[in-house]
Amino acid sequence: MKHTYRKRWGQNFLQDPNFIRKIIDIAQVESTDVVLEIGPGLGALTSELGKKVSRVIAVEIDPLLIEPLRKNLPANVEVVHQDFMKFDLDQFKDPYTVVGNLPYYITTPILFKVLEHPGWVRSIFMVQKEVADRLFARPGTKDYGRLSVMIQAGAAIQKEFSVPPTVFYPQPSVESTVISMMRRSSLDIDMELFSEIVRLAFGQRRKKLRNTITNYLQNELMIKFGEMRPETLSVEDFVEISTCCNRT
Repeated sequence: MKHTYRKRWGQNFLQDPNFIRKIIDIAQVESTDVVLEIGPGLGALTSELGKKVSRVIAVEIDPLLIEPLRKNLPANVEVVHQDFMKFDLDQFKDPYTVVGNLPYYITTPILFKVLEHPGWVRSIFMVQKEVADRLFARPGTKDYGRLSVMIQAGAAIQKEFSVPPTVFYPQPSVESTVISMMRRSSLDIDMELFSEIVRLAFGQRRKKLRNTITNYLQNELMIKFGEMRPETLSVEDFVEISTCCNRT
């Protein structure tokens, strides 16, 4: 397919069949599954997914790709022309798997949107290596921040494998990493409250918590955490703060 690649949408399309097979293997999809694909691009991965599952909903923002995708993909693939950030995830009534090669400029908003929706079970994402480093960062490191805490709290995540620039067209200037995420269904916290506390804390990450989340640090929490900065707290510490707040 001839296509004018758009830099503004971070278009670097995976074409190597070996890497496509590896992604599908990691997704562990079955014939009854429903898959949401974010940014099908030229449809190389989409086509193979369509052979494995019951239904694929592929959300693509580029208008020039819509008709070729609809023409060339299997009948069980629904191509939706829309910005994923405006796509309504509530249309999924049953559990679903998410797959996507995420452009750098919008990776974090996409991850947060998926994380906040209760319907997904497993996600397989290709992200830039620098983003993967942030997702897996530990407290006290330079990469540790809001994204690290939110993802690690909401999902069990794993680095699967690295992807070199040479298997994309056009070739990006950075390496990519495929990650998998399994939703933590047993996490008993108020995610909206948890998200607000983490957002406020890292909004001024050099300040002590007594100056940024004062309203959430009551009594013993202020004694325990008030003099600390957000990058020194573990995910479990943030869970403790939000859990205690939710009980008051």
